[in-house]
Amino acid sequence: MASQNRNITVLFSLIASMTIGALVLMALDHNGPSAGAYSLSSYLRLDPVEEVVRNTIHAEPVRWGRLEVVYSCTSGGNAEELALLTGLADGGPAEFHFVVCNGNGGSDGRIQAATLWQKQKICGSRAETIRVCVISDDQSDALTDSQRQRTNALVESLSRTFDISPRNIRYPLDWQM
Repeated sequence: MASQNRNITVLFSLIASMTIGALVLMALDHNGPSAGAYSLSSYLRLDPVEEVVRNTIHAEPVRWGRLEVVYSCTSGGNAEELALLTGLADGGPAEFHFVVCNGNGGSDGRIQAATLWQKQKICGSRAETIRVCVISDDQSDALTDSQRQRTNALVESLSRTFDISPRNIRYPLDWQM
């Protein structure tokens, strides 16, 4: 009887310590429960990164030497919406080659090739620079797990495909790998 009571005590102690540990980890996590659960099935439904890079080029590829990741400073959108907003704001063309969606305007983690990429055009005065725009309101803690993983995979694929040195890859200051 005493060993059965001991087993029950150990079981409840284990459950309590695991619950407390999970709560502490969630409190320390920057994304927290409001960011939503990461779903492997939604990630697997997305197009492979290599296909987005290679199959969307409709012109002779440019000699790319740099890569830059920027935030959109919006809470949602996609390649078409950002191009329209950019044109309305300053009358100029969109300044990005790829957009990584956050689920608000496009599937979470979806990579869209913009017109500048398809036509192999540079962004303004940024010669040889591929620009990747991540839909987020200027904070890395607003990124979804899928966005972060897909952006890192896109950067890796582009750097391999176009032989871009890691020294020539720029992320926002608060980017978490």
